[in-house]
Amino acid sequence: MSLAAFAVIGRQGTPLYMRDFPSNLFFDIYSQPLDSSSDDFFGDSIQETTTKQQQQWPCSMKYQFMLHSACERMEEVLREGGWKIPGSGSSGVDACWVGLLCGIDGFNAYGYVTTNTRYIALVEDAIAPENVQLQKSRENDLKTLIANVHGLYTESLMNPFVQPNSKISSNRFNFGVNTLASSFNGS
Repeated sequence: MSLAAFAVIGRQGTPLYMRDFPSNLFFDIYSQPLDSSSDDFFGDSIQETTTKQQQQWPCSMKYQFMLHSACERMEEVLREGGWKIPGSGSSGVDACWVGLLCGIDGFNAYGYVTTNTRYIALVEDAIAPENVQLQKSRENDLKTLIANVHGLYTESLMNPFVQPNSKISSNRFNFGVNTLASSFNGS
């Protein structure tokens, strides 16, 4: 399991932070960079991302699409209300953990929700389904990673110059997320 992309979504569904991370799996076909311009199926010239888009969100369009789809699925899960077991008494990290939202092209999207934000992690899953123990261990690592990102987000909101529900542009936040992702992908 390695983290491919991460998003922080505001209460109204607006993206506050989106980021993708280089893959460390040598067999992942998605780790090959896409040409900035290429031909689609019909021979039309297409461009994956413009420089302006890349500066706004350091996340490829492919991952942005997957994160958006996972966000829509999270909204469905939250509306249904079936993501928490009544009377389970969850606390700490487990209280906010939504879990697996959906699978998209060999990636799994996991969700974490707080009162004002939603966190979505897009993970490449290379663990065999029969290895349940390792799967649960990595899922617990992912819970911890997202809880730590939530802590970083909370710290960034303490800055009096930050507007709530605006794009996260803090270098400290970005550095913290990169450090957490590198640690998660390296383990």
